[in-house]
Amino acid sequence: MASVSNISMSLANGSSTSTRNVTVTGTITFDASEVGKSYRLEIQLFGEDKVGDTLPAGDPVGDDSLYTFTWGTLLNKKPYKQFTVAAAGPQTFTETRAVSNDKLDEDPGQVKIGEADINTPLYMPRQDEVYAKVTLSGTPISARSSTVIAGIGV
Repeated sequence: MASVSNISMSLANGSSTSTRNVTVTGTITFDASEVGKSYRLEIQLFGEDKVGDTLPAGDPVGDDSLYTFTWGTLLNKKPYKQFTVAAAGPQTFTETRAVSNDKLDEDPGQVKIGEADINTPLYMPRQDEVYAKVTLSGTPISARSSTVIAGIGV
């Protein structure tokens, strides 16, 4: 049975000050019975609310969906990468996307951390906790019926 392991995520400066390069790596392992089968790889980024976070007003406790990696061309982007297994065994993957800082700002705003003097408060941005979730699934198979035309008010 296919498995996903060794998932790691790293952030690096992007091509501009408003983006970060998010790199997700991992290992997918297939057994011999899966050779020739098609799979979908999905990668999503989530913000995690930890105990003790100073959440901004209006931010419910829980994990926030921040960003989904996409593949394909401009008019044909998909939230997954589809591939056919060529060989059994472990296969590593690395995917990098430029993601805007606004999307990664899981807990927006600032929190007061002290006072520089009696009239000058000190603020720091809230910490953001971001993680990647990798999902591997078999390609869904679907079929449709022919269209039925009927004047029955449907």
